[in-house]
Amino acid sequence: MRLGFLNIPLAKAIRETWRQGYRWSDLFADLGSGLTICIIAIPMTMAVAIACGIQPVHGLYGAIIAGPLIGLLGGSRLSVSGPVAELAVLIYPVVYQFGFGGVMLATWMAGIMLLIMGLGKLGRVIEFIPYPVTTGFIAGTGVVICVLQIKDFFGLTLLTQPKYFLDRLCGLVEAFPSIKLGDTTVGIVTLGVMMIWPRFKLPVPGHLIAMIVGSAIGVGLPLLKPEWGVATIGSQYGGIPQALPELLSFSHPLDLDTIRILFGSAFAIAMLCSIKALLCAVVLDGMTGTKHDPNAELVAHGIGNLVLPFLGGLTSTSALSRSVANLRVGARSPISAVVHGISILLVVLAFAPIFSYLPMAALSALLLIAAWNIFDLKHCLQIVRVGTRSDVAVLLICFGLTVLVDMVIAVGVGMVLAALLFMKQMANMTGGRWLLEASNADMHKHLPEDVMVYEISGPLFFGATEKAMSTLREHSSGLRVVILQMRGVPTLDISGVVALKSALESLQNKRIFVILSGVQPQPREVLLKAGLEEKPNRLAMCEDMEESLDLARRKRPLGSDL
Repeated sequence: MRLGFLNIPLAKAIRETWRQGYRWSDLFADLGSGLTICIIAIPMTMAVAIACGIQPVHGLYGAIIAGPLIGLLGGSRLSVSGPVAELAVLIYPVVYQFGFGGVMLATWMAGIMLLIMGLGKLGRVIEFIPYPVTTGFIAGTGVVICVLQIKDFFGLTLLTQPKYFLDRLCGLVEAFPSIKLGDTTVGIVTLGVMMIWPRFKLPVPGHLIAMIVGSAIGVGLPLLKPEWGVATIGSQYGGIPQALPELLSFSHPLDLDTIRILFGSAFAIAMLCSIKALLCAVVLDGMTGTKHDPNAELVAHGIGNLVLPFLGGLTSTSALSRSVANLRVGARSPISAVVHGISILLVVLAFAPIFSYLPMAALSALLLIAAWNIFDLKHCLQIVRVGTRSDVAVLLICFGLTVLVDMVIAVGVGMVLAALLFMKQMANMTGGRWLLEASNADMHKHLPEDVMVYEISGPLFFGATEKAMSTLREHSSGLRVVILQMRGVPTLDISGVVALKSALESLQNKRIFVILSGVQPQPREVLLKAGLEEKPNRLAMCEDMEESLDLARRKRPLGSDL
Protein backbone atom coordinates (compact mmCIF):
# COMPACT_ATOMS: atom_id res chain seq x y z
CA MET A 1 0.00 0.00 0.00
CA ARG A 2 1.42 3.36 -1.06
CA LEU A 3 0.13 6.87 -0.52
CA GLY A 4 -0.78 7.90 -4.06
CA PHE A 5 1.86 9.21 -6.39
CA LEU A 6 4.04 10.34 -3.47
CA ASN A 7 5.59 6.89 -3.14
CA ILE A 8 5.37 6.84 0.66
CA PRO A 9 4.84 3.22 1.79
CA LEU A 10 2.18 2.74 4.44
CA ALA A 11 1.86 -0.32 6.67
CA LYS A 12 5.41 -1.21 5.65
CA ALA A 13 6.28 -2.95 8.90
CA ILE A 14 3.21 -5.20 8.91
CA ARG A 15 3.63 -6.01 5.21
CA GLU A 16 7.28 -6.97 5.70
CA THR A 17 6.30 -9.14 8.67
CA TRP A 18 3.66 -10.90 6.59
CA ARG A 19 6.02 -11.35 3.64
CA GLN A 20 8.67 -12.96 5.86
CA GLY A 21 6.09 -15.40 7.19
CA TYR A 22 3.76 -14.98 10.16
CA ARG A 23 3.05 -18.18 12.08
CA TRP A 24 0.69 -19.15 14.88
CA SER A 25 3.60 -19.01 17.33
CA ASP A 26 4.20 -15.38 16.32
CA LEU A 27 0.54 -14.56 16.94
CA PHE A 28 0.61 -16.08 20.42
CA ALA A 29 3.82 -14.15 21.18
CA ASP A 30 2.18 -10.90 20.06
CA LEU A 31 -0.92 -11.64 22.14
CA GLY A 32 1.21 -12.15 25.26
CA SER A 33 3.34 -9.06 24.68
CA GLY A 34 0.31 -6.88 23.87
CA LEU A 35 -1.38 -7.88 27.14
CA THR A 36 1.82 -7.13 29.08
CA ILE A 37 2.23 -3.69 27.51
CA CYS A 38 -1.42 -2.98 28.24
CA ILE A 39 -0.64 -3.37 31.96
CA ILE A 40 2.26 -0.93 31.63
CA ALA A 41 0.33 1.61 29.52
CA ILE A 42 -2.87 1.98 31.58
CA PRO A 43 -1.46 3.80 34.66
CA MET A 44 1.17 5.65 32.62
CA THR A 45 -1.26 7.12 30.09
CA MET A 46 -3.63 8.22 32.86
CA ALA A 47 -0.71 9.80 34.72
CA VAL A 48 0.40 11.66 31.57
CA ALA A 49 -3.12 13.03 31.02
CA ILE A 50 -3.26 14.21 34.64
CA ALA A 51 0.15 15.86 34.24
CA CYS A 52 -1.28 17.67 31.20
CA GLY A 53 -4.11 18.99 33.36
CA ILE A 54 -6.92 17.05 31.64
CA GLN A 55 -9.18 14.11 32.42
CA PRO A 56 -7.23 10.80 32.71
CA VAL A 57 -9.62 9.07 30.30
CA HIS A 58 -8.13 11.09 27.42
CA GLY A 59 -4.79 9.41 28.06
CA LEU A 60 -6.42 5.98 27.89
CA TYR A 61 -8.22 6.88 24.66
CA GLY A 62 -4.92 8.08 23.23
CA ALA A 63 -3.34 4.66 23.78
CA ILE A 64 -6.45 2.81 22.58
CA ILE A 65 -6.47 4.71 19.26
CA ALA A 66 -2.82 5.54 18.58
CA GLY A 67 -1.36 2.14 19.47
CA PRO A 68 -3.19 0.10 16.80
CA LEU A 69 -3.49 2.87 14.19
CA ILE A 70 0.13 4.05 14.16
CA GLY A 71 1.42 0.50 14.67
CA LEU A 72 -0.40 -0.81 11.59
CA LEU A 73 0.42 2.18 9.35
CA GLY A 74 4.00 2.81 10.47
CA GLY A 75 7.42 1.69 9.38
CA SER A 76 8.81 0.38 12.68
CA ARG A 77 7.90 -3.18 13.57
CA LEU A 78 7.81 -3.12 17.37
CA SER A 79 7.11 0.53 18.26
CA VAL A 80 4.19 1.12 20.62
CA SER A 81 2.55 4.55 20.48
CA GLY A 82 0.51 6.49 23.01
CA PRO A 83 0.69 9.55 25.27
CA VAL A 84 4.19 10.07 26.68
CA ALA A 85 5.37 12.12 29.64
CA GLU A 86 7.52 14.49 27.58
CA LEU A 87 4.45 15.83 25.78
CA ALA A 88 2.96 17.00 29.09
CA VAL A 89 5.43 19.89 29.17
CA LEU A 90 4.05 21.17 25.85
CA ILE A 91 0.39 20.35 26.41
CA TYR A 92 0.07 21.76 29.94
CA PRO A 93 0.50 25.41 28.81
CA VAL A 94 -2.06 24.87 26.03
CA VAL A 95 -4.57 23.50 28.57
CA TYR A 96 -3.75 26.40 30.88
CA GLN A 97 -4.71 28.92 28.17
CA PHE A 98 -7.27 27.17 25.95
CA GLY A 99 -8.54 24.08 27.77
CA PHE A 100 -8.90 20.66 26.14
CA GLY A 101 -10.36 22.25 23.00
CA GLY A 102 -6.99 23.95 22.45
CA VAL A 103 -5.24 20.61 22.87
CA MET A 104 -7.48 19.08 20.21
CA LEU A 105 -6.66 21.87 17.77
CA ALA A 106 -2.91 21.82 18.52
CA THR A 107 -2.82 18.03 18.10
CA TRP A 108 -4.65 18.25 14.79
CA MET A 109 -2.23 20.94 13.55
CA ALA A 110 0.74 18.83 14.70
CA GLY A 111 -0.71 15.86 12.81
CA ILE A 112 -0.80 17.91 9.61
CA MET A 113 2.82 18.96 10.16
CA LEU A 114 3.93 15.36 10.76
CA LEU A 115 2.09 14.28 7.63
CA ILE A 116 3.81 17.00 5.59
CA MET A 117 7.22 16.01 6.99
CA GLY A 118 6.62 12.39 6.06
CA LEU A 119 5.31 13.18 2.58
CA GLY A 120 8.25 15.56 2.09
CA LYS A 121 10.56 12.65 3.01
CA LEU A 122 12.18 14.54 5.88
CA GLY A 123 12.51 11.44 8.06
CA ARG A 124 16.26 11.14 7.60
CA VAL A 125 16.71 14.90 8.12
CA ILE A 126 15.02 14.73 11.54
CA GLU A 127 17.46 11.99 12.55
CA PHE A 128 20.37 14.38 11.90
CA ILE A 129 19.32 16.89 14.59
CA PRO A 130 22.43 17.17 16.83
CA TYR A 131 22.46 15.01 19.93
CA PRO A 132 23.07 17.95 22.35
CA VAL A 133 19.92 19.66 21.03
CA THR A 134 17.60 16.70 21.59
CA THR A 135 19.27 15.72 24.87
CA GLY A 136 19.02 19.30 26.15
CA PHE A 137 15.33 19.85 25.75
CA ILE A 138 14.32 16.25 26.54
CA ALA A 139 16.35 16.42 29.78
CA GLY A 140 14.64 19.73 30.50
CA THR A 141 11.23 18.07 30.17
CA GLY A 142 12.30 15.58 32.83
CA VAL A 143 12.93 18.41 35.30
CA VAL A 144 9.64 20.16 34.47
CA ILE A 145 7.65 16.90 34.76
CA CYS A 146 9.26 16.25 38.15
CA VAL A 147 8.15 19.66 39.45
CA LEU A 148 4.64 19.13 38.05
CA GLN A 149 4.29 16.01 40.24
CA ILE A 150 5.18 17.63 43.56
CA LYS A 151 1.65 18.94 44.13
CA ASP A 152 -0.09 15.54 43.96
CA PHE A 153 2.82 13.62 45.50
CA PHE A 154 2.50 15.64 48.73
CA GLY A 155 -1.21 16.43 48.38
CA LEU A 156 -0.58 20.19 48.35
CA THR A 157 -3.34 22.73 47.91
CA LEU A 158 -2.37 25.41 45.39
CA LEU A 159 -4.33 28.64 45.14
CA THR A 160 -3.18 29.08 41.51
CA GLN A 161 -1.60 26.91 38.81
CA PRO A 162 1.30 29.04 37.48
CA LYS A 163 2.33 28.51 33.88
CA TYR A 164 6.09 29.06 34.24
CA PHE A 165 8.66 26.99 36.11
CA LEU A 166 9.98 29.54 38.63
CA ASP A 167 6.47 30.81 39.44
CA ARG A 168 5.38 27.20 39.93
CA LEU A 169 8.28 26.56 42.32
CA CYS A 170 7.39 29.62 44.35
CA GLY A 171 3.76 28.49 44.49
CA LEU A 172 4.80 25.03 45.70
CA VAL A 173 6.99 26.52 48.45
CA GLU A 174 4.10 28.72 49.61
CA ALA A 175 1.72 25.75 49.56
CA PHE A 176 4.02 23.36 51.45
CA PRO A 177 2.34 23.95 54.85
CA SER A 178 -0.77 22.28 53.33
CA ILE A 179 1.08 18.94 52.96
CA LYS A 180 -1.13 15.90 53.58
CA LEU A 181 0.46 12.94 55.33
CA GLY A 182 -1.79 10.37 53.68
CA ASP A 183 -0.87 11.38 50.13
CA THR A 184 2.80 11.73 51.08
CA THR A 185 2.85 8.23 52.61
CA VAL A 186 1.27 6.70 49.49
CA GLY A 187 3.70 8.58 47.24
CA ILE A 188 6.80 7.57 49.18
CA VAL A 189 5.79 3.90 49.44
CA THR A 190 4.87 3.70 45.74
CA LEU A 191 8.14 5.35 44.75
CA GLY A 192 10.12 3.04 47.04
CA VAL A 193 8.49 -0.10 45.61
CA MET A 194 9.30 0.99 42.03
CA MET A 195 12.93 1.68 42.98
CA ILE A 196 13.43 -1.59 44.87
CA TRP A 197 11.42 -3.98 42.70
CA PRO A 198 13.96 -4.31 39.81
CA ARG A 199 16.46 -5.89 42.24
CA PHE A 200 14.23 -8.97 42.53
CA LYS A 201 14.44 -9.54 38.73
CA LEU A 202 10.92 -10.93 38.54
CA PRO A 203 8.89 -10.91 35.29
CA VAL A 204 6.05 -8.83 36.82
CA PRO A 205 6.30 -5.08 35.97
CA GLY A 206 7.43 -3.15 39.03
CA HIS A 207 5.05 -0.25 38.57
CA LEU A 208 2.07 -2.67 38.57
CA ILE A 209 3.08 -3.95 42.02
CA ALA A 210 3.71 -0.36 43.13
CA MET A 211 0.23 0.74 41.98
CA ILE A 212 -1.39 -2.17 43.81
CA VAL A 213 0.54 -1.46 47.02
CA GLY A 214 -0.09 2.29 46.75
CA SER A 215 -3.80 1.77 46.13
CA ALA A 216 -4.08 -0.63 49.06
CA ILE A 217 -2.44 1.93 51.35
CA GLY A 218 -4.66 4.65 49.92
CA VAL A 219 -7.77 2.65 50.78
CA GLY A 220 -6.52 1.43 54.18
CA LEU A 221 -5.10 4.65 55.64
CA PRO A 222 -8.41 6.54 55.91
CA LEU A 223 -9.88 3.52 57.72
CA LEU A 224 -7.16 3.71 60.36
CA LYS A 225 -6.82 7.49 60.44
CA PRO A 226 -9.80 9.33 58.91
CA GLU A 227 -7.83 12.59 58.86
CA TRP A 228 -5.30 10.96 56.52
CA GLY A 229 -7.61 10.96 53.52
CA VAL A 230 -5.97 10.31 50.14
CA ALA A 231 -6.86 12.05 46.86
CA THR A 232 -7.81 9.56 44.13
CA ILE A 233 -8.86 9.67 40.49
CA GLY A 234 -12.43 9.29 41.70
CA SER A 235 -12.27 12.21 44.16
CA GLN A 236 -10.45 14.51 41.72
CA TYR A 237 -11.99 13.60 38.34
CA GLY A 238 -15.13 11.61 39.15
CA GLY A 239 -13.64 8.36 37.89
CA ILE A 240 -13.20 6.88 34.43
CA PRO A 241 -16.27 6.56 32.13
CA GLN A 242 -17.06 2.96 31.29
CA ALA A 243 -17.65 3.71 27.61
CA LEU A 244 -16.18 3.65 24.12
CA PRO A 245 -14.45 6.78 22.73
CA GLU A 246 -17.05 9.08 21.20
CA LEU A 247 -16.76 11.26 18.12
CA LEU A 248 -16.13 14.81 19.31
CA SER A 249 -16.25 18.19 17.60
CA PHE A 250 -13.74 20.95 18.21
CA SER A 251 -14.78 22.80 21.36
CA HIS A 252 -12.63 25.78 20.47
CA PRO A 253 -13.35 28.13 17.57
CA LEU A 254 -11.23 27.60 14.45
CA ASP A 255 -10.28 31.22 13.89
CA LEU A 256 -7.02 32.51 12.49
CA ASP A 257 -5.98 34.19 15.73
CA THR A 258 -6.20 30.93 17.67
CA ILE A 259 -4.37 29.01 14.95
CA ARG A 260 -1.67 31.67 14.91
CA ILE A 261 -1.24 31.51 18.69
CA LEU A 262 -1.17 27.70 18.74
CA PHE A 263 1.14 27.33 15.74
CA GLY A 264 4.32 27.42 17.86
CA SER A 265 2.98 24.82 20.29
CA ALA A 266 1.79 22.61 17.41
CA PHE A 267 5.20 22.84 15.72
CA ALA A 268 6.98 21.94 18.97
CA ILE A 269 4.59 19.00 19.48
CA ALA A 270 5.23 17.80 15.91
CA MET A 271 9.00 18.05 16.36
CA LEU A 272 8.96 16.24 19.70
CA CYS A 273 6.68 13.52 18.30
CA SER A 274 8.94 13.03 15.28
CA ILE A 275 12.13 12.95 17.34
CA LYS A 276 10.65 10.49 19.85
CA ALA A 277 9.21 8.28 17.10
CA LEU A 278 12.42 8.07 15.10
CA LEU A 279 14.64 7.74 18.17
CA CYS A 280 12.50 4.84 19.34
CA ALA A 281 12.68 3.21 15.91
CA VAL A 282 16.48 3.57 15.79
CA VAL A 283 16.87 2.02 19.25
CA LEU A 284 14.65 -0.92 18.29
CA ASP A 285 16.58 -1.40 15.02
CA GLY A 286 19.80 -1.63 17.02
CA MET A 287 18.32 -4.26 19.32
CA THR A 288 16.69 -6.39 16.61
CA GLY A 289 18.83 -5.86 13.50
CA THR A 290 15.79 -4.61 11.53
CA LYS A 291 15.50 -1.38 9.56
CA HIS A 292 12.61 1.06 9.88
CA ASP A 293 11.21 3.44 7.28
CA PRO A 294 11.37 6.95 8.83
CA ASN A 295 9.05 8.59 6.31
CA ALA A 296 6.35 5.94 6.73
CA GLU A 297 6.70 6.37 10.49
CA LEU A 298 6.14 10.13 10.24
CA VAL A 299 3.15 9.70 7.94
CA ALA A 300 1.63 7.16 10.34
CA HIS A 301 2.11 9.53 13.29
CA GLY A 302 0.58 12.33 11.25
CA ILE A 303 -2.51 10.28 10.46
CA GLY A 304 -2.74 9.07 14.06
CA ASN A 305 -2.66 12.59 15.51
CA LEU A 306 -5.17 13.78 12.92
CA VAL A 307 -7.63 11.12 14.09
CA LEU A 308 -6.99 11.35 17.86
CA PRO A 309 -8.66 14.74 18.55
CA PHE A 310 -11.97 13.63 17.05
CA LEU A 311 -12.16 10.64 19.40
CA GLY A 312 -10.97 12.38 22.55
CA GLY A 313 -7.50 10.88 22.52
CA LEU A 314 -4.46 12.70 23.89
CA THR A 315 -1.57 13.57 21.57
CA SER A 316 0.58 10.48 21.03
CA THR A 317 3.93 9.32 19.75
CA SER A 318 6.17 6.25 20.15
CA ALA A 319 6.84 5.43 23.80
CA LEU A 320 10.42 4.17 24.14
CA SER A 321 9.95 2.37 27.47
CA ARG A 322 6.80 0.58 26.28
CA SER A 323 8.40 -0.28 22.93
CA VAL A 324 11.54 -1.74 24.52
CA ALA A 325 9.37 -3.70 26.99
CA ASN A 326 7.32 -4.89 24.01
CA LEU A 327 10.49 -6.29 22.44
CA ARG A 328 11.74 -7.88 25.65
CA VAL A 329 8.51 -9.75 26.36
CA GLY A 330 8.65 -11.38 22.94
CA ALA A 331 6.70 -9.23 20.44
CA ARG A 332 7.16 -10.22 16.80
CA SER A 333 5.14 -7.65 14.81
CA PRO A 334 2.85 -4.58 14.96
CA ILE A 335 0.05 -6.96 15.94
CA SER A 336 1.30 -6.61 19.53
CA ALA A 337 0.54 -2.85 19.41
CA VAL A 338 -2.95 -3.65 18.14
CA VAL A 339 -3.50 -6.16 20.94
CA HIS A 340 -2.24 -3.61 23.47
CA GLY A 341 -4.80 -1.04 22.30
CA ILE A 342 -7.72 -3.48 22.20
CA SER A 343 -6.75 -4.82 25.63
CA ILE A 344 -6.81 -1.32 27.17
CA LEU A 345 -10.26 -0.77 25.66
CA LEU A 346 -11.57 -4.04 27.12
CA VAL A 347 -10.09 -3.23 30.53
CA VAL A 348 -11.74 0.21 30.48
CA LEU A 349 -15.10 -1.30 29.54
CA ALA A 350 -14.85 -3.99 32.20
CA PHE A 351 -12.98 -2.43 35.12
CA ALA A 352 -13.19 1.37 34.78
CA PRO A 353 -14.83 1.81 38.24
CA ILE A 354 -11.76 0.26 39.90
CA PHE A 355 -9.54 3.02 38.44
CA SER A 356 -11.36 5.51 40.64
CA TYR A 357 -9.43 4.13 43.63
CA LEU A 358 -5.99 4.84 42.15
CA PRO A 359 -4.30 7.47 44.36
CA MET A 360 -3.08 10.63 42.69
CA ALA A 361 0.13 10.38 44.73
CA ALA A 362 0.84 6.89 43.35
CA LEU A 363 0.46 8.15 39.77
CA SER A 364 2.75 11.08 40.61
CA ALA A 365 5.36 8.63 41.88
CA LEU A 366 5.10 6.75 38.58
CA LEU A 367 5.78 9.95 36.65
CA LEU A 368 8.68 10.86 38.95
CA ILE A 369 10.41 7.62 37.91
CA ALA A 370 9.60 8.40 34.27
CA ALA A 371 10.98 11.94 34.71
CA TRP A 372 14.25 10.58 36.13
CA ASN A 373 14.62 8.25 33.14
CA ILE A 374 13.84 11.11 30.75
CA PHE A 375 16.43 13.35 32.40
CA ASP A 376 19.11 10.73 31.65
CA LEU A 377 21.90 12.21 33.78
CA LYS A 378 24.44 9.72 32.38
CA HIS A 379 24.13 11.00 28.81
CA CYS A 380 24.11 14.65 29.91
CA LEU A 381 27.37 14.13 31.82
CA GLN A 382 28.84 12.31 28.81
CA ILE A 383 28.24 15.36 26.60
CA VAL A 384 29.80 17.63 29.24
CA ARG A 385 32.86 15.35 29.53
CA VAL A 386 33.42 14.42 25.89
CA GLY A 387 31.69 17.10 23.83
CA THR A 388 33.18 20.30 22.47
CA ARG A 389 32.44 23.68 24.03
CA SER A 390 29.76 24.33 21.45
CA ASP A 391 28.11 20.96 22.26
CA VAL A 392 28.01 21.79 25.96
CA ALA A 393 26.74 25.31 25.27
CA VAL A 394 23.93 23.98 23.06
CA LEU A 395 22.99 21.38 25.69
CA LEU A 396 22.80 24.00 28.44
CA ILE A 397 20.90 26.52 26.29
CA CYS A 398 18.23 24.00 25.24
CA PHE A 399 17.97 22.64 28.78
CA GLY A 400 17.75 26.09 30.35
CA LEU A 401 15.14 27.37 27.91
CA THR A 402 12.98 24.27 28.39
CA VAL A 403 13.06 24.57 32.17
CA LEU A 404 13.04 28.33 32.75
CA VAL A 405 11.18 29.72 29.74
CA ASP A 406 9.10 27.45 27.54
CA MET A 407 9.67 24.27 25.58
CA VAL A 408 8.11 25.83 22.47
CA ILE A 409 10.88 28.43 22.51
CA ALA A 410 13.44 25.75 23.38
CA VAL A 411 12.46 23.64 20.36
CA GLY A 412 12.59 26.67 18.05
CA VAL A 413 15.97 27.80 19.36
CA GLY A 414 17.18 24.21 19.25
CA MET A 415 16.29 23.92 15.56
CA VAL A 416 18.13 27.18 14.82
CA LEU A 417 21.15 25.95 16.78
CA ALA A 418 21.01 22.66 14.89
CA ALA A 419 21.09 24.57 11.59
CA LEU A 420 23.97 26.75 12.80
CA LEU A 421 25.96 23.72 13.95
CA PHE A 422 25.31 22.05 10.62
CA MET A 423 26.49 25.15 8.76
CA LYS A 424 29.60 25.27 10.93
CA GLN A 425 30.38 21.62 10.21
CA MET A 426 29.86 22.14 6.49
CA ALA A 427 32.10 25.18 6.59
CA ASN A 428 34.78 23.10 8.29
CA MET A 429 34.40 20.40 5.62
CA THR A 430 34.45 22.83 2.73
CA GLY A 431 37.53 24.73 1.73
CA GLY A 432 39.85 25.72 -1.04
CA ARG A 433 43.61 25.70 -1.54
CA TRP A 434 46.16 26.59 -4.16
CA LEU A 435 48.01 23.49 -5.30
CA LEU A 436 51.62 24.56 -4.77
CA GLU A 437 54.74 23.27 -6.45
CA ALA A 438 56.02 21.78 -3.17
CA SER A 439 53.19 19.27 -3.04
CA ASN A 440 52.41 19.01 -6.77
CA ALA A 441 55.83 19.31 -8.40
CA ASP A 442 55.14 16.89 -11.26
CA MET A 443 52.16 18.88 -12.42
CA HIS A 444 53.52 22.38 -11.97
CA LYS A 445 56.89 21.90 -13.64
CA HIS A 446 54.99 21.59 -16.94
CA LEU A 447 52.88 24.72 -16.34
CA PRO A 448 53.79 28.35 -16.99
CA GLU A 449 54.23 30.47 -13.89
CA ASP A 450 51.09 32.44 -14.63
CA VAL A 451 48.84 29.32 -14.56
CA MET A 452 47.68 27.93 -11.22
CA VAL A 453 45.27 25.28 -9.96
CA TYR A 454 42.83 26.04 -7.15
CA GLU A 455 41.13 23.00 -5.57
CA ILE A 456 37.70 23.31 -3.94
CA SER A 457 36.53 20.45 -1.74
CA GLY A 458 33.30 19.84 0.08
CA PRO A 459 29.67 20.86 -0.53
CA LEU A 460 29.16 24.50 -1.51
CA PHE A 461 26.12 25.72 0.36
CA PHE A 462 25.08 27.92 3.31
CA GLY A 463 28.05 29.56 5.00
CA ALA A 464 30.59 27.12 3.56
CA THR A 465 31.00 29.00 0.28
CA GLU A 466 32.64 32.18 1.50
CA LYS A 467 35.49 30.32 3.16
CA ALA A 468 36.36 28.54 -0.09
CA MET A 469 35.99 31.61 -2.30
CA SER A 470 37.77 34.24 -0.18
CA THR A 471 41.27 32.79 -0.68
CA LEU A 472 40.62 32.45 -4.39
CA ARG A 473 39.78 36.15 -4.75
CA GLU A 474 42.58 37.42 -2.55
CA HIS A 475 45.58 35.54 -3.98
CA SER A 476 45.07 35.50 -7.74
CA SER A 477 47.09 38.55 -8.80
CA GLY A 478 49.58 38.06 -11.66
CA LEU A 479 47.90 34.96 -13.02
CA ARG A 480 46.75 34.43 -16.61
CA VAL A 481 44.77 31.20 -16.13
CA VAL A 482 43.16 29.70 -13.01
CA ILE A 483 41.93 26.11 -13.06
CA LEU A 484 39.19 25.49 -10.48
CA GLN A 485 39.37 21.81 -9.58
CA MET A 486 35.77 20.95 -8.53
CA ARG A 487 35.71 17.16 -8.54
CA GLY A 488 35.50 17.30 -4.73
CA VAL A 489 32.29 19.36 -4.77
CA PRO A 490 29.32 16.94 -4.63
CA THR A 491 26.59 19.53 -3.98
CA LEU A 492 25.97 23.15 -4.92
CA ASP A 493 23.02 25.33 -3.92
CA ILE A 494 22.01 28.90 -4.71
CA SER A 495 24.30 30.30 -2.00
CA GLY A 496 27.21 28.47 -3.62
CA VAL A 497 26.18 29.70 -7.07
CA VAL A 498 26.14 33.33 -5.92
CA ALA A 499 29.52 33.03 -4.21
CA LEU A 500 31.08 31.18 -7.17
CA LYS A 501 29.75 33.68 -9.73
CA SER A 502 31.07 36.54 -7.58
CA ALA A 503 34.52 34.91 -7.45
CA LEU A 504 34.51 34.27 -11.20
CA GLU A 505 33.55 37.89 -11.87
CA SER A 506 36.40 39.05 -9.64
CA LEU A 507 38.90 36.87 -11.56
CA GLN A 508 37.59 37.96 -14.94
CA ASN A 509 37.89 41.61 -13.95
CA LYS A 510 41.60 40.85 -13.47
CA ARG A 511 41.69 39.45 -17.05
CA ILE A 512 42.13 35.87 -15.81
CA PHE A 513 40.79 33.00 -17.87
CA VAL A 514 38.95 30.46 -15.65
CA ILE A 515 38.62 26.72 -16.28
CA LEU A 516 36.12 24.70 -14.24
CA SER A 517 37.52 21.18 -14.06
CA GLY A 518 35.75 17.94 -13.10
CA VAL A 519 32.37 19.49 -12.28
CA GLN A 520 30.04 16.79 -10.97
CA PRO A 521 26.50 16.35 -12.41
CA GLN A 522 24.51 18.12 -9.69
CA PRO A 523 26.72 21.26 -9.53
CA ARG A 524 26.90 21.36 -13.36
CA GLU A 525 23.10 21.25 -13.63
CA VAL A 526 22.70 24.04 -11.07
CA LEU A 527 25.32 26.20 -12.77
CA LEU A 528 23.66 25.80 -16.17
CA LYS A 529 20.27 26.71 -14.71
CA ALA A 530 21.89 29.80 -13.18
CA GLY A 531 23.06 30.88 -16.64
CA LEU A 532 26.75 30.14 -16.16
CA GLU A 533 27.94 29.08 -19.62
CA GLU A 534 31.26 28.73 -21.39
CA LYS A 535 32.51 31.95 -22.99
CA PRO A 536 35.62 32.46 -25.14
CA ASN A 537 38.51 34.10 -23.27
CA ARG A 538 36.45 34.06 -20.07
CA LEU A 539 35.25 30.64 -18.94
CA ALA A 540 35.53 27.00 -19.96
CA MET A 541 34.43 23.67 -18.49
CA CYS A 542 36.56 20.55 -18.83
CA GLU A 543 35.84 16.95 -17.86
CA ASP A 544 39.12 16.25 -16.11
CA MET A 545 42.43 17.79 -15.06
CA GLU A 546 44.37 16.53 -18.08
CA GLU A 547 42.01 18.32 -20.48
CA SER A 548 42.11 21.43 -18.27
CA LEU A 549 45.94 21.53 -18.29
CA ASP A 550 46.10 21.16 -22.08
CA LEU A 551 43.66 24.07 -22.50
CA ALA A 552 45.60 26.22 -20.00
CA ARG A 553 48.89 25.72 -21.88
CA ARG A 554 47.31 26.79 -25.18
CA LYS A 555 45.90 30.02 -23.80
CA ARG A 556 47.73 33.22 -24.71
CA PRO A 557 47.90 36.35 -22.55
CA LEU A 558 44.58 38.12 -22.79
CA GLY A 559 44.22 41.48 -24.48
CA SER A 560 41.72 44.22 -24.15
CA ASP A 561 38.99 42.05 -25.67
CA LEU A 562 38.38 40.31 -22.31
